[in-house]
Amino acid sequence: MIVLILMLCAFAVGTSEFIVVGVLPEVAGDLDVTLPTAGLLVTAYAVAVAVGGPILTVAAGRLPRRGLLIGLMALATAAALLSSVSHTYVLLMGARMLGALAQGLFLSVASQVAMASVAPEKQTAAIAKVVNGIALSTVLGVPVGTLIGQSYGWRASFLLVAALTLIGLLGVLVACPKVEHEREPTVRESVHVFGKRTILLGLSTTILAFTGMITAFTYVAPTLTEVTGFGGTWVTGMLLVYGVGTIAGSSLAGRVSPDRITRVLPFTIGALALVLLAHGLLMQGRVTSAISLFLLGASAFMTGPLLHTYLMGQAGPASGLVASVNISAFNVAAALGPLLGGAVISGGWGLGFVGLVAAAPAVAGVLIALALRASHRFSAERSRAPGTAVASPSTVS
Repeated sequence: MIVLILMLCAFAVGTSEFIVVGVLPEVAGDLDVTLPTAGLLVTAYAVAVAVGGPILTVAAGRLPRRGLLIGLMALATAAALLSSVSHTYVLLMGARMLGALAQGLFLSVASQVAMASVAPEKQTAAIAKVVNGIALSTVLGVPVGTLIGQSYGWRASFLLVAALTLIGLLGVLVACPKVEHEREPTVRESVHVFGKRTILLGLSTTILAFTGMITAFTYVAPTLTEVTGFGGTWVTGMLLVYGVGTIAGSSLAGRVSPDRITRVLPFTIGALALVLLAHGLLMQGRVTSAISLFLLGASAFMTGPLLHTYLMGQAGPASGLVASVNISAFNVAAALGPLLGGAVISGGWGLGFVGLVAAAPAVAGVLIALALRASHRFSAERSRAPGTAVASPSTVS
């Protein structure tokens, strides 16, 4: 039950992050700022999640997980309500920063609670369900919020977010049990964790794989109109196809047991790389473009939960911090992807070549995933050697 509540909470905070994208022109006009200035509401939010998440995770390490979840969802609700009544750009930016800090810490705490609430063999499925909430926010939450904002004003979009986060808060209050968590590491112990080979390889894989995916996805809408030849309504439908792919991918990830993750990762990232290599060709046809977008979403969102579960299992007592840093790594990819795709377009290569260039970091991600698999196998064999203490499942899974 609690995993489903966490999925709902993830849906709410995911909608909160991206809701402003759909009503950006209305926000800019109402608050009398330029569109690029309004766009900083998106950029600053992502930066706050990436930077603030790990810092707050360390600062809140000793707090009970249940109480922390309650406080974070209450803060997210307050941030959404404050956004809905903001009549100046500065106030709206401040409200967004509060929401970003709540989200950055929420995802790491929710990951810990989800894993602690199920048997070890079901931990990947639990993380996948939380990730499903984020995926659903892009497929359902943002489109519905945009429609409401365009019909009743952009402030109504934030009222929707406030309602969603409030429901999540009530769910945590009712269903979340007290969760035991391991002692949070000291700063020195945390630094030591990030010197671990498998942690560094896993974080590198996140950055490379998702830089490739986001590079292509950022320019999907103009590619659908200028290359494929779809109109506006069809573009929305094709984005829903991508969304269905993300849900399918995260659902498949939940079927992979933690001890098999490193065996599966090279294949999921390899599938992502192949889709990106063929992206420019596939996007020229209407049917093949739907196939391309579905596979893009499925391969990426199967990879995400697998990496997240593996990294948390490797981190031991520092699982919350590593989860937060992995989320930051995703946000680094979210920043690099548009820059890489923009460089392709600015260089005169055209939209058709974006996928081809995006495949480069994904292919590098496959190589790192293979190195991660080899490193994991070596560590497992070493732990089984005579005279060597057997590591606990949480550290080798």
